[in-house]
Amino acid sequence: GGVVLTGYDDAFVADSLYHSHLDSAYSGYQTIDKDAIASAATLVARTAIAAAYQDADLGVDSETAAAYALQLLPDAASSSSDTFTTLYNCLFEDGNCETFLNYGGVERTNDAARTGSDLGMGVPLGAPPSFYTSIYDSSNGQAFVLAGGKYYGSLVAGGTGADGEPVKDYGANEGDAFLVRPSLLEMSISGLLNDYLGRGSFVTQDEDGAAVDAPALATCKSTDDCSSVSYCDASSSSLATPACAGGSCVCGSRSHYHPALDEALDASPNVGTGVFDISGEDEGVSALYAEPYWSNYVGVRVYNDAGNTPGAYASGFGAVFALACVGFVWRLKKTMVKEKVY
Repeated sequence: GGVVLTGYDDAFVADSLYHSHLDSAYSGYQTIDKDAIASAATLVARTAIAAAYQDADLGVDSETAAAYALQLLPDAASSSSDTFTTLYNCLFEDGNCETFLNYGGVERTNDAARTGSDLGMGVPLGAPPSFYTSIYDSSNGQAFVLAGGKYYGSLVAGGTGADGEPVKDYGANEGDAFLVRPSLLEMSISGLLNDYLGRGSFVTQDEDGAAVDAPALATCKSTDDCSSVSYCDASSSSLATPACAGGSCVCGSRSHYHPALDEALDASPNVGTGVFDISGEDEGVSALYAEPYWSNYVGVRVYNDAGNTPGAYASGFGAVFALACVGFVWRLKKTMVKEKVY
């Protein structure tokens, strides 16, 4: 089963912003309740803690879990805090903010060091921010394979590529790798999660068992710069291995990317990204929502609404020019009559 969205037959509504650049807090046409966002964030955080709660006997009790979450997070998020203000600016006013660029730049460096391929910074949000997801391909979050110097959405060894050439086995070249290029928003959120979650695994006591204060975080440009930090308690968990997030060495890289793709779709083998097949194992359970990939030649002409001013100027100029023509013809005729040539 499935649904394909192919057209929109409704009439346009007067004064509707239709998710345009005006449909944002940046433009001033929309207002956002910051306190409501802070309250929702608090609720989500407490819910996540309660959902993960288990007692010493691995039992789960909703009331105890809720009480534990409230004890751990007694204070609600404040819409006037520095963190809230910074994220609000990045998400609703300036998607190219310094915070996103900082976290995204570090994630880009980490990914390049890990895979050997620098794919550059992800697609930015812009200013005002645009949350249009775009076509799911290598530039917009689809994972892909680099094999034999070519990129594939998926790879079947021994097959033939779209160009008719044999597809090389993965691993035949030293530079072969599995890659993904998330958007700047996704890279930044990944870095932010690593940063805040990674601050919960600091060493809390020295070798003699004495408590130690929270450390001053070492600065870094990539995870390679954090190998010598001593305040991460990696002995208790491999998740606490030092990592660089947002320019600071924290304990552990805990965020992961997950494919935003319907489970009924598979990347087509041995071709580029952005091409998919219906899975042979699909039993029609998935909703399979999709939107057609319109050609660049399909569309409409869009013009700016310049208002009434250009029309008024054109009408005025036309009227003056018409009067001048009438005056010229009248004067010419009078002259010709006087000279007896008319």
